[in-house]
Amino acid sequence: MQVLSLFEDRHAAGCQLAELIVKAKPRHPIVYGIPRGGILVAAPIAKQLGCPLDVAIAKKIVLPINPETALGAITADGYMLDMGRQYCSPSEWAHAVHYAKTKAEALLQSFQPFRTQLEIADTTAILVDDGIATGATIAVIAAAMKTLPYKEIWLAAPVAPLRMPNAISSRIDNIFLLERPEVFVSVSYFYKHFPEVTTEEALACFQMTNN
Repeated sequence: MQVLSLFEDRHAAGCQLAELIVKAKPRHPIVYGIPRGGILVAAPIAKQLGCPLDVAIAKKIVLPINPETALGAITADGYMLDMGRQYCSPSEWAHAVHYAKTKAEALLQSFQPFRTQLEIADTTAILVDDGIATGATIAVIAAAMKTLPYKEIWLAAPVAPLRMPNAISSRIDNIFLLERPEVFVSVSYFYKHFPEVTTEEALACFQMTNN
């Protein structure tokens, strides 16, 4: 199968998204990158808009025997999207939820010292990731954001499947995508350079953008 490599890297994809979002003129925007890779896409968007960059964190709920299949997702503060409790035993589910929440809490703790208190009332939250596959983490973050006093919630990602999961689209007011391929292999398939992003790299990008 031929690799498309539509985007040079996450930063380049973020720059392309920034052009679209600036034209849409969001009201009082706050950009939320989903660590770790989403931070690198979100940074040029926040820079172009001249607005704060924050993080939105959730982790997929998975079973150890099948870590690629999301049974749901959970935020660091416990907001949960259940997509597959029925596929495992109660004890397996409880363990998987606890493990995912612990990972989300640890990642949030890494960013917490560098975040600033933001007034979110009447703002536009722009949720950014480096790509959408199952959409579980984005769906639970969007659901949690819907309970807060944002004016609107927007979503920006370089690539997503042609059929956007309803759990996402039903909670988002405006969606910005550069590519929606009919055949979706994986997010990495659409990048020329798609290295694993460490927490340290995401933190450095986060700090540099907000300075």
